[in-house]
Amino acid sequence: MTKKRNSSIELIRILSMFLIVIGHFGFITNWSVSHSSNLVLMSSIHSLWIGGKLGVDLFVLISGYFLIFSKFKKTSFFNVWYTSYFYAILILIFAIVMRIDPINIKNIVKTIFLSTSGYLNWFVTAYLVMYLLSPFINKLLLSLSKVQFKLLLMILVIYFSVFRTVFHNPSLGTTGNDAVWLIVVYCCGAYIRRFKSDLLKYTTKCICIILIVSLFLSVSSVFLIDQIQYYLSLFSNHNSYGMFVDGFSPLQLVSAVCIFLLFMRMKPFHSNIVNTISSTTFAVYLIHANTLIGGWIYNDVVKGYQFENTPFVLLYGILTSVMIFVVCSVIDLFFKFIFGKANRKIVNIIAGLRIWYFLDDES
Repeated sequence: MTKKRNSSIELIRILSMFLIVIGHFGFITNWSVSHSSNLVLMSSIHSLWIGGKLGVDLFVLISGYFLIFSKFKKTSFFNVWYTSYFYAILILIFAIVMRIDPINIKNIVKTIFLSTSGYLNWFVTAYLVMYLLSPFINKLLLSLSKVQFKLLLMILVIYFSVFRTVFHNPSLGTTGNDAVWLIVVYCCGAYIRRFKSDLLKYTTKCICIILIVSLFLSVSSVFLIDQIQYYLSLFSNHNSYGMFVDGFSPLQLVSAVCIFLLFMRMKPFHSNIVNTISSTTFAVYLIHANTLIGGWIYNDVVKGYQFENTPFVLLYGILTSVMIFVVCSVIDLFFKFIFGKANRKIVNIIAGLRIWYFLDDES
């Protein structure tokens, strides 16, 4: 009898992907601000980007939570790779048919040969590296005592998150969009799984207060940086508003952990609807975040910039993000219905090739 998935955890997966979609609404849309009266509204729009990186942290926390006690599975590894490649090719075909710019030979070659190697999906590349290393990471993490594990997390978070955010020195080891950061977050998820009972001793009120403070500081940092940039022009990067809420931000990590713990406190339940929607979240990312059509979706279809001078833009961003999520989910369900069995056979054949013998987990 197969064990049913806890839908409260699957809700986190859905929430994480929705946050990523709405974060991209704020980040990818071509905004412009002409005078100071729009600055508060523009900072509100910029604050949506918090969701993008927060969603990534949540997604990886789930991986660390589940994989810490799991063995490496070649089929899972190649399923991520194949699914990414599958959608990259489909989207390339769609972009050519729809004549979406900028489609050229260079983009076609990169899609065919590099679609899962960083060109179209940095997250896929980083995630696959993290998953490849997970058996070794797990051996280390499972051998640590609680005190040792806490010390390791303290070192990782201070070095790769706090120092990186404060000093913004790339030599500190992570951009926030790479395997290094995903491994840091993975370790946090693994800690939650190993010492769940200790963490659940914190009351819901306590967790909510920490979450509210963290989100308040995140939003405040965006508003503050926008104000400084507008009046003093201290930063050359037009995305400087994300200085303290980037992928490696400790504020984002704290918020993600708090949200995760709040869902952990929910009574476990099973819902086929929730789990079905959750199963499409990876495809939602692959479709809407593909660089060949991402700009087209947000700037030619959604056109959020047309409301940038009205408070309606935030509501519009939420509504269109829901629509993007739903459409991408429906697309994935459709292709699973049509190609699901064939794709699973292909993945099993690829995973079963003898050339991958070194990936077998013999522990």
